[in-house]
Amino acid sequence: MKSGIAKSPFLWGVTASPYQHEGGYNGEGQPQNNWSDWEASGKVERSGRAADFWNRYEEDFDRAEMMGLSAFRIGLDWARIQPNGPQSDLDGAALDRYADMIRALRERHLEPLITLCHFATPKWLGTDPWLDEQTPILFAAFVRRMLESLNRRLTEKGIAPPIWFITVNEPNMLAACTYNVGAFPAGRRVWWAAALCALQTMLEAHVRVRREVHSLYAEHPDWERPKLTFNTFASDLYWMDKMLLDVLEGARQTHGQEPVLTYLNERYREFTRAYRGMDFPSCGLFAEGVGELIKQIQHGLSQKFLHETTFSRLVPLVRERRDDPVVDYISFDYYDPFLGNAVRLPTLADFRLGRVGLREWLTQSLTTKWWDWSALPRGLRFFVERYAVEYPDMPILIAENGMAERRCPRGEKCNRRGDHQSRSYFIQQHVGEVKKLRAEGLPLVGYFHWSLTDNYEWGTYAPRFGLFGIDFESKNLERVPRDEGGEVPWETYAGLIAGES
Repeated sequence: MKSGIAKSPFLWGVTASPYQHEGGYNGEGQPQNNWSDWEASGKVERSGRAADFWNRYEEDFDRAEMMGLSAFRIGLDWARIQPNGPQSDLDGAALDRYADMIRALRERHLEPLITLCHFATPKWLGTDPWLDEQTPILFAAFVRRMLESLNRRLTEKGIAPPIWFITVNEPNMLAACTYNVGAFPAGRRVWWAAALCALQTMLEAHVRVRREVHSLYAEHPDWERPKLTFNTFASDLYWMDKMLLDVLEGARQTHGQEPVLTYLNERYREFTRAYRGMDFPSCGLFAEGVGELIKQIQHGLSQKFLHETTFSRLVPLVRERRDDPVVDYISFDYYDPFLGNAVRLPTLADFRLGRVGLREWLTQSLTTKWWDWSALPRGLRFFVERYAVEYPDMPILIAENGMAERRCPRGEKCNRRGDHQSRSYFIQQHVGEVKKLRAEGLPLVGYFHWSLTDNYEWGTYAPRFGLFGIDFESKNLERVPRDEGGEVPWETYAGLIAGES
């Protein structure tokens, strides 16, 4: 399979996100986001300084440059830039700092990949912003205003504005973790219907933001043409992953009263046939059986709760400008996408006394296992090929891929992974698969490893994803290369991409 995508430098990168890496949120006098109340109540760990990326970005960029990378993913945080409400002034100091981050990336020949909303939202939006149909309008207005101001700061200094954007990070995971699992803050729990409502609102936000950014950049031809998408958490649950892109494309391709659900059901059948045709290693008959049962339950719930009215705002919005593409490239995050791998019995070790209820404990035990996600690099092929077949010549970017270890109690070092896999081996296998796919002509344009350093993982510091480790109890938050029996992960990553263009 050969791609018609024009050849350009491949984006080998690492990632950071504002709330998880920057630090300085939800304390007195600091930007407040939708996790503020949970932090204050003790339901989650305090984010505190996180990785202190806000103050140490230059040295982290130095590490990325040292590794020979060509890109770096960061976020521009809504809560930090507009902390006081939709009509308030933008925070000039925050914009100056973000402009300096982009300057520092450009000087090191690292292409910025900018996330505009990475799960967290300003506290003033309330606890259920993605159930409010005004949020996409507010978000699009903010993004245009913010980028106009940010890019003016950059161009006045002769620095090229960013062109690669992710509008909304993992809307499928955000909706599921908020309303299905209960792992993220919410004011209401109306389960499946709420998750679907949130998905429509986030997709509407993507469409509106994409239009605003393209309009803004068209007014400034020297800024180049922007490229926008949203990324998903790759999953074999069609109705909580691939459906998101398909519903946008379905709105373009269907007409009048033609039902979008008919289009989606056909795509679901194609996806299922393709999945069953792949020769994946078995995760055990019991786990596969339970995984298949959960998929059928999820399909049944989707058929029950998913209606044409579910997309009552989204479909007309897309059809207003049917000739506009819905994304400029396709992006997904690849961790452990196969539901059969997720099946395990809950353990008491997963029960955080006083922080979650019984339902949350059960669902999170089955679905959230940062440090024990199975590694299946060959699965990358399934998702890349599927998108390449259905969306020919659309560039594809892997926005996140990584593995975690788990911090033991009292900060002791240990590897709690059941497969005892080293981070270096994980990188070799996954980057090797990326290289194979590129060599075969598939339209991959970028791969980003999560993450350069350890970070705050949505309520806890227990999972450790970093190529560089951090002792979060230390004064200086020193970055320490991880040595796994003589193999240093960052050197492994750097070595694998050496000589790439």
